[in-house]
Amino acid sequence: MKTSSRARRTALASCAALLTITLAACGSESDSEESAEDPAPTSATSDAGDTSASGEAGALPEWAPVIETEGDLVTGLDFTDTPEPTGELQIATVTEGDGPPVEVGQEITANYFGSVYGSDTPFDESFSGSPFTAPIGVGSLIQGWDEEIPGTPVGSRIIMSIPPDLGYGDQDNGPIPGGSTLFFVIDIIEAA
Repeated sequence: MKTSSRARRTALASCAALLTITLAACGSESDSEESAEDPAPTSATSDAGDTSASGEAGALPEWAPVIETEGDLVTGLDFTDTPEPTGELQIATVTEGDGPPVEVGQEITANYFGSVYGSDTPFDESFSGSPFTAPIGVGSLIQGWDEEIPGTPVGSRIIMSIPPDLGYGDQDNGPIPGGSTLFFVIDIIEAA
């Protein structure tokens, strides 16, 4: 039984390391291009789903795929009626949390489900395993996460559409083809 538990911890550590690599920013090349072209990005569209104070989810904006779930677990994204990505960074609140807003530099703990536009399968997800922990807003994650997660209340579920220039650019990154628009459903569990 100890061997099984040890093997599971090793597998979880390996998954966490892979996630860090997968979510790592494209590097300073993307960041320097962004700052040279647009010092204050304003392309993010924030469309809140209709959420009440109790945190119940409402309708999502047209750009967002249908979120498939089993209970609280995200199991898929259905792109059937989702229009082609616009090339803008977009975010919508699925369920608004009642915790404090995430601040730049905090370490967040989150569950996420990531898929490229139109895919039937995720390129990565944590809902079936353990939550992910990383600092936010300091260049450890892709630029789309760093720009849009700060300010989100803890306890929220959000959905994001991240264009290639704020994700992985034109380079392939593991199972993610270069030039991909990334879609994430993210549950912000805590921030400290």
